[in-house]
Amino acid sequence: MAASHDHIFRAYDVRGIFNKDLDVSIMQKIGIAFGTYMKQKNGITITLGGDIRASTNILQHAFLSGILTTGVNCELVKESPLGITLFNSFNKNYIASAFITASHLPPDWNGIKFYWGEGIGFSPEENEELYQIYKKNLFEQTDVFNLGSYKIIDPYSDYVSYLKTKFNFQKNYNIAIDCGNGATSLVIPELYEELGFDVSHIFSEPDHNFPNRTSEPTEESLSQLSTFVKDSNVLFGAGFDGDGDRCVFTDENGIVISSDIYGLIISEYLIQTQSEKNILINMECSLSMEDYLKSIGANPSRIKVGHSFLSLEAKNQNAIWGIESSGHAIYPNVFLFDDALILPLMLVNALEYFNLPLSKLLERYPPSIKKRYDLKCDDKYKFQRIKDVIQYLDNKDGYLNTLDGVALTNDNGRILVRASNTSPKVRITIEALNQQNYDIIEREYLNDLTDIIQI
Repeated sequence: MAASHDHIFRAYDVRGIFNKDLDVSIMQKIGIAFGTYMKQKNGITITLGGDIRASTNILQHAFLSGILTTGVNCELVKESPLGITLFNSFNKNYIASAFITASHLPPDWNGIKFYWGEGIGFSPEENEELYQIYKKNLFEQTDVFNLGSYKIIDPYSDYVSYLKTKFNFQKNYNIAIDCGNGATSLVIPELYEELGFDVSHIFSEPDHNFPNRTSEPTEESLSQLSTFVKDSNVLFGAGFDGDGDRCVFTDENGIVISSDIYGLIISEYLIQTQSEKNILINMECSLSMEDYLKSIGANPSRIKVGHSFLSLEAKNQNAIWGIESSGHAIYPNVFLFDDALILPLMLVNALEYFNLPLSKLLERYPPSIKKRYDLKCDDKYKFQRIKDVIQYLDNKDGYLNTLDGVALTNDNGRILVRASNTSPKVRITIEALNQQNYDIIEREYLNDLTDIIQI
């Protein structure tokens, strides 16, 4: 493997710019490596899907051609949200799934995510095993008489039937959806209408240019959803990312709520309705969230950032719920994978249980001030910069946690510094319970940390 392409293999997926980092020949070779890896694990059939990006179709077929040369069979789900592809392997007990996507990144990017059949994303160690097969050409290919076979399938109807066994609602509610012209546009509004909702929707035509907003759902990018919700009589608004593994919500007045707060709502609903108490929150979730979870009898555990860690730890810790600050979430009672299409369904169940409008329900949760600064940092240097930051913070007042990056917590609040697993960035997150303490942390640390990271 050319050294210039090493960076496309990341902690839990492959990502790069199409025809710069990632082209047809590279993707075919990844397919051969993946098929080889599946044979080593005694896998016979996998599911392959992809999002609506312009380069997805050609990369998907390159990957498919690589798999078939190893003798591994494939069921091909053409364009779909992530969850529908993963559901197929989950439902049929296949060994694994692969999904062509660059999630929330700009339109010229693409990549691939790998999941075991039940929905647990490949760990960094498993992705490294796959990478070594790729790098060293340790391929197990077959002759022309023993090639793998493939067929094109549509798991949608089975997916809807399964969700109907997991969710039911007291009446038909009106919800607002912003698909951002991404992969969820392929099934919305039909999906939610089949589940009994009246659906108001915007940007629900697939468009690989993402013409109306970025594929990253943020308060800024969801501003048009906020306006749309204000003018509609709906329970809430929900905005999806490009491949449908993340969702960010607004209340019925169009106010965007943080994923931390959404996570608390669902946590409290589940704690009050289920006997198990284990909740997962990643390192970017707020301190106030952790404190509140403890106050309602939950057992919160901090985990590393990344969907693979979320699904793996959900299984290992018998968690009833897991949430990331970015909007990824796991509800193991339905799936072990981060299918954001189920998140609005969970919110409806919670609102029915609490019998309050979302805006009123939000009043019970503690306020906090949290802001993230994304600093450009070359992939070659970003993890070294984290080591430099640890050295800088080591003698500062407070508790140091190096589970994922480095976090310093003291009486004023917390500062978290971690390298992005998906982009050439280092992220600084500052949080405090009030503006005065936030300003103290920002004034004391932000400039120094910026200088260290962008040296």
